[in-house]
Amino acid sequence: MYRRWTFKYSLAAVIVAIVIIAVSLFANLPGTTPAIPTVEGATFAVMLTDPPTVPAGTTQLNLTYTDVLLHVNYPNDTEEWLPVGASGNVNLFSLVNMTQTLATITIPLNSTVDKVQFTIANVTAVIHEETYNVTSLSDTFVVKVANGAVNQTLSGVLIDFNPTLVQIQATDENDTTVYYYVLVPSANAIIVNDITSAHVKVGTIIKIGENSRVRLVRVKEDFLKNMTIVSATLTINGNTTGLSVTLKNEGNVTFRVFGLTLHGEFNTTQSWRFKMFGRGWRNGWRVRIHPETIPFKLNGTSLIPLYGPLWKYCGLARPFSSVTVDPGETLTLNFNDVVALYTGWRQDQNPKFTITPIVGENYKIRLMGEGFQTFTVNATSLP
Repeated sequence: MYRRWTFKYSLAAVIVAIVIIAVSLFANLPGTTPAIPTVEGATFAVMLTDPPTVPAGTTQLNLTYTDVLLHVNYPNDTEEWLPVGASGNVNLFSLVNMTQTLATITIPLNSTVDKVQFTIANVTAVIHEETYNVTSLSDTFVVKVANGAVNQTLSGVLIDFNPTLVQIQATDENDTTVYYYVLVPSANAIIVNDITSAHVKVGTIIKIGENSRVRLVRVKEDFLKNMTIVSATLTINGNTTGLSVTLKNEGNVTFRVFGLTLHGEFNTTQSWRFKMFGRGWRNGWRVRIHPETIPFKLNGTSLIPLYGPLWKYCGLARPFSSVTVDPGETLTLNFNDVVALYTGWRQDQNPKFTITPIVGENYKIRLMGEGFQTFTVNATSLP
């Protein structure tokens, strides 16, 4: 009796083994799909913090963002721009020393997020209780993420969006003082692991952690060391301004540049006409406003001054773009033309403001992109 049960159990074991081997062989036949192991997912939050630099009297700086994308390198060595599906509006003034969650998504653990991209759809500012439309120096923003490994099941990316709101004073065709505003963005980003379940909820505003604050400062300092303005020249020839800025990336990561600003005291003239009785119209010049900042956007390696409507450049300088400077690469940005503000609907319509640097004065160049760099240049006159 004992031997008979032993035989039965042995026979059953042999049958089970044969079935297992057959299944294994079938699973590895050509044309069959092997089982894909489950990869653990990480809950990943996209967060924004913002210490803006704004003119006095600013109480709101509202930014509408769309098309948030993460550039993800997956554990299986593939990569893609992953749409997050986030859009919304944020008052950047509410994010001084705070973070706001823009979106939450699940990505495979041990992936790497090395870039974040989003579109700036609209910007408005409230200054002295007046609401103004703001022109952004760049509409699409791409931010490099420092040390982007996602190795915890609850983590996120913190974007330090550090824009400067530039106020430009002018006079319209009715001789009334008007203001134009330009948003000059600059940003860095880091992976953060010291977040809680509260950060996962979209729209949540939480005080930024001290560790994250210190790391953001360190990343910004690293960019300042890596990206260098090697040289710059600023020349004046009549009403024509020449600006040439040479950059060098001395780091080991690619640096993206969106534009620059030129700071200092400028000469500004306005062409105008007055009527003398019995003699018709007579042309003349008179000194008008004195701006302190001229922003420049990029079109390839050409610098395009963004000053008022700038009807002269409508249709000629689109699309505006950023440039990337690879490690070890040297790049020169150039402008050689008249900086002018047209307040009428036609290029040849008066009044027209012509803006030039002052010979002998020093001007500060501020580079805008992933971090920023400054350089001082002296304005000289061409013979």
